[in-house]
Amino acid sequence: MKTNKTSLILILTVVGLLLSNAEIFPQQTADQLYEKALYLEEARGELQEAIDLYNQIVEKQDADQSLQAKALLHVGLCYEKLGMQEAIKAYQRLVSNYPGQKSEVAIASERLSRLIQIADKVSETPVTPEFTKINIQTRLFWDVKLSPDGKTLALASEKKLWVMPLSGNLGPNFPGAPVQLNTKGIEVEGSGISWSDDGKWIAFNEYPKRDEQRRIVENQSIYLVPSGGGNPKKIIENYRDARVVNYRISLSPNGKTLAFSSVEDNKQHIFAISTETGNPIQLSDMQAREPVFSPDGKMIAFVEDKDLGAGEGDLGLWIIPANGGTPHQVADANMASSPVWSPDGSMIAFLDYTRNKKIFIVRVDKTGHVIGNPVSIDAPEGTEGVNLLAGWTPDNKIGTLIRSKEEDALYTLPSQGGQATMVLYECDAMQPRWSPDGKQIFYTTPPKEGIERYYRLGLASVSARGGSGKPLPKDPEDKIISTLAFQGGNRVSPDGKWIISAAVTPADTGYEMHFPRTKILKIAVDGSESTQITNKQGPYADYCPSWSPDGKKVAFVRVNIKDEWEPFGSEAGIYIISSSGGGSTLLTSVSGKFINSPVWSPDGTMIAFLTSEHDPTRSDPTMNVINVNTGESRVIGEVPAAHVNIELVWSPDSKRIAFNDGEGKVIKVMSIADGSIEDIETNLVDVSIYHLDWSPDGEQFVFGGGKGGYYEFWFLEDFLPLVKK
Repeated sequence: MKTNKTSLILILTVVGLLLSNAEIFPQQTADQLYEKALYLEEARGELQEAIDLYNQIVEKQDADQSLQAKALLHVGLCYEKLGMQEAIKAYQRLVSNYPGQKSEVAIASERLSRLIQIADKVSETPVTPEFTKINIQTRLFWDVKLSPDGKTLALASEKKLWVMPLSGNLGPNFPGAPVQLNTKGIEVEGSGISWSDDGKWIAFNEYPKRDEQRRIVENQSIYLVPSGGGNPKKIIENYRDARVVNYRISLSPNGKTLAFSSVEDNKQHIFAISTETGNPIQLSDMQAREPVFSPDGKMIAFVEDKDLGAGEGDLGLWIIPANGGTPHQVADANMASSPVWSPDGSMIAFLDYTRNKKIFIVRVDKTGHVIGNPVSIDAPEGTEGVNLLAGWTPDNKIGTLIRSKEEDALYTLPSQGGQATMVLYECDAMQPRWSPDGKQIFYTTPPKEGIERYYRLGLASVSARGGSGKPLPKDPEDKIISTLAFQGGNRVSPDGKWIISAAVTPADTGYEMHFPRTKILKIAVDGSESTQITNKQGPYADYCPSWSPDGKKVAFVRVNIKDEWEPFGSEAGIYIISSSGGGSTLLTSVSGKFINSPVWSPDGTMIAFLTSEHDPTRSDPTMNVINVNTGESRVIGEVPAAHVNIELVWSPDSKRIAFNDGEGKVIKVMSIADGSIEDIETNLVDVSIYHLDWSPDGEQFVFGGGKGGYYEFWFLEDFLPLVKK
C-alpha cells in the first residue's frame, strides 16, 4: 500500500487535468473511475463524492475483482474519515465477497475488528436496527423473492412472473419498472419463487387447477426458467395441498438441485431433486416444509410441520445435510416459517407466526449447530407484523414482506350520502346492526389477542352516537364457541330482546375450525339465555338468518358441506323456521349456484338474496326476490359481485335494497321496481366498506370500514451488532 510521494503527486496532478476535461470521457473505464475517486479522496477531501465513484466500480460488471476490492476498501476508509458506521458494512462486504483478494481482506479485517471493539466499548445504548420501506406502488401478494445480489425482486401477479429492480430513476427507495418474464403460457402461482445463486435461473410453481368449488383437482408442477424469460423446464409434478407455506421451494446455489415439499396420505415431507436428471429423494422422515439451501449448498434449513399445520405448536426450525441424513433442531418456535440464510452461512433468520411482530435470527457454526440463543428484532412500529422473509443481501440487509397497519372502524352515513361519522374506532367490528329504536348498534367482534381469534367471535354493542364498545353478556350455560365473521346474520329481533345468529356450539361434533357446521341460535341481548332453533344432523351448515317483521319466523340458508372446501355452496337452499324452533320448510333452492345474504323485507312479503354461479369464470351475480307466500322468485338485476362479505339491507318502505359493492368503495341502492342502481358516496379516503345496515327510520346507514392491511416491502438493516453481541 506504500506509494512514492512524488509519484503520487504526479498521478494526482494528471487526474486533476483529466477531471477538468471530464466531458471528453463520457464512458469512463473502471481504472479511470478509480483514479478520479482517489484524487477526490486524497487531494480534495471530497469523501462522499469519492464514495459514489468507488461504489460505481464495485457495481461495474466488467471491472476486475482486484480493483473492486480496492474500491470497496477505500469506501470503508472514506466512511471512517467521516466517522460513520457504514465503514463496518463496507469492510464486512469486502471480507465476505472478495476472499481471494488477500491484501485488501487483511486490511479490512484488521480495521473491522478494531471498529467493532470500539463500538462495543463506546455504545452503552441498545442497538436499534433500522427498517427502510421501498415505495412499491403495485399491490404485493403472498410471496416475493430477492435476487442473490439483493437488487431485484421476483414476484407473481395475475398468474404471471415479474422481476422488479428495487432502485429506479427516482432514487434508491423507489423501484424501477417491473418486467414480465415470458413463461410460454405457463401460469405462475403467487407463492414459492427461488433464484439460483448466479441469478440466471428462477424456479416457480405452476398455478393450481381447481374445480367449481375451488378445490385443487390435480397435481401442480414446479418449473425452472431463465431469469430473462424463456422456455420453462418442468422439474417435478406433485401435490402440495392448499396452504401458501407448502409452496415454498429452494434452488441450490448452482441451480442443479431443487428442494421442495410434497403431501401424500395427509403427510408432508421435504425432498431434493436434480434439475437435470429428476429422481426426487426424500430427505427426512420428519413431517416438514419450507426447505432452504445454505449458501454453500451443503445444508438445508426447514420447518417442522405436524399434521399439515394442525399440530399443537412446537413447529421449530431444523437443519439437515443437503443429501439427507439426521436432522437437528436449531431453534424452538411455536409455528416457525420463512427461513433465510445469511450470505456467509453463519446465521439464519426466521419467523414465528404466533409472534408475527418479531424477526428471529440464530447463529450457526460450519456444521449447522447453534451458537448462542436466537435474537429477536421487532417489526416497525405502526405495522401489523411480518409475513415473509424474502432474502438476505450481500451487504447484510434482510428483505421482508410486512403487513401495513389495519385500521377498522364503524361509520354512520346519511342515507343520501354526504359526510360519514366514526362511531367506533380501532375495533374489528363486523356485521353492524341497528337496534329497533335506533339508539344502539350491535356487531360481532373477535378477542383482541390470541391464536385463531377470528374463530372465537362474540357479540358487542356501541351507542349509535359513538363511544366505546361493550361485549354482550355471555349466556350462563356458555353454549356458543363463536359466531360467524360473515353471513352470520346477527340481526336484532323486532322487540329488541334477541339476536338471531349462525353460531358454533360445543355440542356440534361436526365442527371444523375453518368451515364450521353452524346452527341457528337465538341469543338474549341481556345474556340471560340462548336457544338453538335448528339442529340438522350430518354435514350441514345453517347460516345468514333473518327475522320476519313480526318476529315469529326466521329465514336462513342451509348447505350440504361434502368436504371442507365446499363451504356455502353445495345443495344450497333458503329455509323458513319458527323463531321458537321445530321443523323447517324449504322456500327455494337454486341448482349450481351460491346463495348469500337472504333478508326479509320490512312489509313481510319478500325475501331478497344474491346468487352467483359456482364456476368463477362466469359468476353472473344477480339480485333476486322471492314472494314468501307464493314461492315465486324473480331477478331484479345484475350486481357487480356476490360473495360472503356482501350484505343486503332493505329500505323501511320495502322499495329499495342497499348493498356494499365488490370493491368496497360505495354503497349501492337498487330499486326493486326496475333494477336501477344509485351509488351513495361515503367521501372517505382509502376506506373499504364491508357489511352494512339501514337504520329503522331510513335516515342513516351504518357500515364497517377498513384501510391498510396491505403487504409492503421493507429492508431490515443495521442489525448485525445486535446479533453478534
